Amino acid sequence: YQRRVHGIYGGDYDDFGLKADVIASSFGKIAVHKDSIQKPKREDVVRSLLFMLSNNIGQIAYLNAKQHQCKRIFFSGGFFQENAYVYSRFSYGVHFWSKGEMEAIFLLHNSYLGALGALIMDHSTL
Repeated sequence: YQRRVHGIYGGDYDDFGLKADVIASSFGKIAVHKDSIQKPKREDVVRSLLFMLSNNIGQIAYLNAKQHQCKRIFFSGGFFQENAYVYSRFSYGVHFWSKGEMEAIFLLHNSYLGALGALIMDHSTL
């Protein structure tokens, strides 16, 4: 249910340096053709939502890393655990937005990160 640049502009969008095969919007086909398409399958909607969220979070992570001049972006949390699709979308997003200059890194034992934070926390402020 994503619309690509070529579906909106007929090809590359040179003013912004966007190639024709780049995603231009999520759920754009539903918004434009809502009367002419079948009701989407539940799994397609879920996959499109996951795609949209992953791309947006990846772009926000890239923008923060760029602002703070970081080359590696670390991701952790239950959302990433054993989810190859999410890994691939975040990795692709970071690579795309940074033009290959940044790297997305996923922590293997991410559930221990909170415990480490509590261990090194300054307890005098409690």
